[in-house]
Amino acid sequence: MLIDWSRLDSLKQGDDEEDRIWLEDMVRSLRKNMNSRLDNIKTFATEGKTSELQAELHQTKGVAANFGLAGMQKTVTEAESNLKAGNLDATVKLCEELPSLWEQTKKELAPKFPD
Repeated sequence: MLIDWSRLDSLKQGDDEEDRIWLEDMVRSLRKNMNSRLDNIKTFATEGKTSELQAELHQTKGVAANFGLAGMQKTVTEAESNLKAGNLDATVKLCEELPSLWEQTKKELAPKFPD
């Protein structure tokens, strides 16, 4: 399982219709935001822009943690740690896995949060 559903569900304040709609809007925003972040990560990794890459990985890790995207959080955390240790090759390899992992995560989100 790539999503910590209890974390995602905890973002709602209650069980009424307004809260459900708010969370659906947040997940829609997450989809757009994560696509942009992954594009940035790919660009920074390809161009060897390590400081920009580290910042984007750190922010992406926070977004993933906030939304309970456990699989994304784990991989991004590992990539960030490798980058901090100076292992750009390992970081790039992990970054290359992120688009596929994101697609799998979106499929897991889809039954509860359709596009």
